[in-house]
Amino acid sequence: MDKAVIDVIREKEQLPDSMSDSEIAGEYKGTYTAARAAVSLEHKPLDQVLADAMAKVLPFMRKKK
Repeated sequence: MDKAVIDVIREKEQLPDSMSDSEIAGEYKGTYTAARAAVSLEHKPLDQVLADAMAKVLPFMRKKK
């Protein structure tokens, strides 16, 4: 299991820092939580996708930063 996936699982499940990466990988390997963590690394949140699409269609409605 990738370190980035383990870090997401640790954050989402609020696991203590005292748990080693290998313990987390062993416990969560092949679970729905691990699959969601892996997917979250590769995809933008839906609201970001919608904001990007709206900015392309209606450029005058972009949020000012």
